[in-house]
Amino acid sequence: MRITINRRLFVALLVASIAGLIFRASYFQESSEAYLFPSIVSIAMLGLALLSLFREAVDLCVDDFQAFPFVRQVPAILIMAGGVALVEVLGMYVTSFLVLSLVSYWYSPQEDGRRRLMQSLAFAAGFSAFMYVLFSVMLNVQLPRGLFI
Repeated sequence: MRITINRRLFVALLVASIAGLIFRASYFQESSEAYLFPSIVSIAMLGLALLSLFREAVDLCVDDFQAFPFVRQVPAILIMAGGVALVEVLGMYVTSFLVLSLVSYWYSPQEDGRRRLMQSLAFAAGFSAFMYVLFSVMLNVQLPRGLFI
């Protein structure tokens, strides 16, 4: 008897297993207060991974996968690598703003250059502001600071 498993179901099972291990590593610590934020993130990851696993198991997913060639991913990889290199120099918030602006502008489907630029900048500014409020104000977490904030 031969058992076959759907590739997407296998990937969903693998991701759920890894999310479960990350949850276990972050949640069951002696100093639970120090691991509060990683615990929250790992709970969210585990929940989303289990939801994905459930959707694959009961075949609720639409098979509309379109290939995204590696060559089209290279600019984003290079932009993110540059961002990682600059985070200590410019700071986390400025670097994330620049990386998000460049990646969203590069991959935006809009043709109009000015509107495309404005939407990319607005998205990057909004997400960077959200990160600032979340990490610096609410969680009081120290992120890399550079020349700027």
